[in-house]
Amino acid sequence: MTDTLLSRLDNEAGKIADIAPGGYLLALRIRGTSPIQTYNTYPKAWTDEYTQNGYMLRDPLLTWAMTVGGTIRWSSAFLPDPFGIFRKAKKHGLAYGASVACGPLNSLTICSMGRADREFTDDEIAAAKAIVFGVHDAAKLPEALSAEDRTILNGVAKGATGATIARTLGLSEADGRARIDALCGALLARTPDEALRHAKDAKLL
Repeated sequence: MTDTLLSRLDNEAGKIADIAPGGYLLALRIRGTSPIQTYNTYPKAWTDEYTQNGYMLRDPLLTWAMTVGGTIRWSSAFLPDPFGIFRKAKKHGLAYGASVACGPLNSLTICSMGRADREFTDDEIAAAKAIVFGVHDAAKLPEALSAEDRTILNGVAKGATGATIARTLGLSEADGRARIDALCGALLARTPDEALRHAKDAKLL
């Protein structure tokens, strides 16, 4: 499936890699614990350790993102780290880091980026902020779904094939496929199943 908006978001998010040689994690418009899209170029060993040990529950960046937001360096005195998450990250080449957060709690976007050699400059942080705020603003889901949209997603929920959904809509298989792809694009999803999840998370169904 080709989707212009999602491809543009992918391209914009990818620009953070030029700023963060150690890797970055961008969680876009989180609802509950599910972001619309996640971009992660951190070392796999660090991602695995972070996930397997439940560091998210003790990560000071999450508290900061949900209560303050904006931009911050990991070395900031306003970012206490009693559980040593940053010290653990340093072992994976993430000795220096900065984070950006924006949006309301029910649609929060968080980006963290790291490097091994030095602190991020003000200009680098500002550039990352512009990218993160830009993709956050662009990644808006529809406020409501049409009856046809609901028919498609209800079919997906029941495990119906694209051909079956097309027949239900009174369309040819090709036109049905195009309609499903268009709905996936509107919901910033790469697959129909992901579109269904996004619709449910956004309480559109």
